[in-house]
Amino acid sequence: MSTDAATRQREALETSGWGEKFQLVQPRNLNFWVYLALTGVGLFQAWSFFGPSVGFYADAFAVGAVLCTACGAAWWLWLRHIDRWERQPAGLVTAALVWGAVASTFGFAMTVNTAMLSIYAKLFGQDWAANWAAGLTAPFTEESAKLCGFLLLMGLAPRLVRTANDGLVIGAFIGLGFATFENFLYAANSTANAFGTDPVGNAARISATRIGVSFVSHPFFSALVCCGVIYLIGTTAQPRRRAFGAGLVLLGMFFHFTWDDAAGLGGGNGAVLILVMAASAILGLSTLRYAFRQAAPCEHQFVRDILAPEVAAGVINDNELDSILDKAARKAYRKSSPHRKAKRAHKHLRRAILDLAHEIGASRGADTDDVARARAEVTRLRASAAGASS
Repeated sequence: MSTDAATRQREALETSGWGEKFQLVQPRNLNFWVYLALTGVGLFQAWSFFGPSVGFYADAFAVGAVLCTACGAAWWLWLRHIDRWERQPAGLVTAALVWGAVASTFGFAMTVNTAMLSIYAKLFGQDWAANWAAGLTAPFTEESAKLCGFLLLMGLAPRLVRTANDGLVIGAFIGLGFATFENFLYAANSTANAFGTDPVGNAARISATRIGVSFVSHPFFSALVCCGVIYLIGTTAQPRRRAFGAGLVLLGMFFHFTWDDAAGLGGGNGAVLILVMAASAILGLSTLRYAFRQAAPCEHQFVRDILAPEVAAGVINDNELDSILDKAARKAYRKSSPHRKAKRAHKHLRRAILDLAHEIGASRGADTDDVARARAEVTRLRASAAGASS
């Protein structure tokens, strides 16, 4: 291993926090006690809200819970899939999910939203409140509630939450928790509002409707907001970009506003309402994609530095590394494969190389048995890819 490559790897591991463990219980860290207390408040509020109705609408609640949890599980799998670079520890993303589901939803947002919506209705009337109150409340109260949890997690895992990509992924998990419980809340409310008439059917219909529009929801909003905050404050791994960060925060809140107040923006016209929702979804998801692309170079450099000793030793070559990190190189690498079997073999090889980077991160650069196995797997898959291409 060359001295320069080893130095690059050591500095990248130190700066990025790749492989660091997460521990929620930190008695000497005030962030832990604040997290615990506010989550406890959320649990109490949730039980106070649902407890009296459970005995009357148990079947409807169960249907809503199953459907909303299934949607949340699908989102979980997708978010874990796109978390390609520094894989967030399961404990960290679970803590993010719990904050979004319990503390943000019931400890903050539900109480404040109820008060604000009541004030708007009294000041401006029911019709105005129906069209505009949600969008002039939720983007501020709900995004602030979710952001509080993100800042607490930064305090609990300062070596793990350092890059814009971390903000995107962890923010999305906080939003996922919020969305899942909010969807269940709507389903539960539908049973009470119908005075017990077809409670199971109402719960199923509302759950299905909420799930149907969940592709533009809290995971997307909070991902932009939390990523923007990383740029605003800067870290040892992520240079500060105040204007860009502020823009992402404001855009996350703006898309939340357009989604919640689509009816008001549509002016009562169904076609315009659909147009507003479609435009919000397209522009919002395009912004999210752009945010991920802006965050990628930092993560790519960490991968290059972490794998520098492997490149120097000939375990990985530059073309293989480029095929993981560069879209054009990946297309060229795929084109060089003569048939589908070779393409599939090359795809497995790229995944194995990234797995090797994760094992090196987990070992903090030490040459452990897990690293040796990951290295051997790269060698095996390269031979398999070469055989498939011949």
